[in-house]
Amino acid sequence: MHFSAAVLLSSIFSLTNALPAPQSGSSSKAPAPGRLNVNYNFNKATLSSGSKSTPLSLIKSSGPFTIKAYNSESPIHMMDINVSNNKFWVGNATNSTCPEDRPRNPLQSCPVGNVTALLTTSTGGARMDSGVFGGQAVYIGPRAQLRFNPPAIAIGRDVQRVVFALQPNPIPAPPGIAAFTFSGVGKASGYLACPVAPKGPWQVFADLGSIQDSWVPGGDLSDCIGFDALATNYTSPLPAAYQYV
Repeated sequence: MHFSAAVLLSSIFSLTNALPAPQSGSSSKAPAPGRLNVNYNFNKATLSSGSKSTPLSLIKSSGPFTIKAYNSESPIHMMDINVSNNKFWVGNATNSTCPEDRPRNPLQSCPVGNVTALLTTSTGGARMDSGVFGGQAVYIGPRAQLRFNPPAIAIGRDVQRVVFALQPNPIPAPPGIAAFTFSGVGKASGYLACPVAPKGPWQVFADLGSIQDSWVPGGDLSDCIGFDALATNYTSPLPAAYQYV
């Protein structure tokens, strides 16, 4: 079993008294360690009224953030989670594109595009921090893959209907770290990293508890590693990429 980050926050700035003991989450093939309370202060977008005492159970609307895999008993611990080929990966570089007439210069109209960043929305969705017209939504596919869509292409009707959010993450970690979670599919909220080769890269799946061997690379679910997705602020005057591919 690994532990999900599904805990309730009564005050962003008083987590010591607000957080209950960790709860067991969905099952996975590799355990994550126990967790400790930490201070949490993601960014100003977490407060809808500007009040520092605003009570929140989860944070649906955030500024841009990057994510890392957390499982200290695994080879993927604290590795970046990046996107490529419209999927999420541990151990792969970010894949993005930019029109040839827009120079790759952070001070001009086209970002460098080598960082994977995303945001959560007030409606419980998530999207890539890209500047392309139409946006790029994040979703969980019918076979539990964590994916994002190309711009101007609608997400299919057979996707998993979930709510994405940031939640306070009670682990031994620096202040400012949250967990990127999902809810709406039973008690599932964590992720699996399933290897394409023995030493990676690993494709990211939602740990729905109903994944079949045939859905994952290599065809063996027991090779997958359970983890939580840790989010930290990404600060830039421009979107992290023009378009992720």
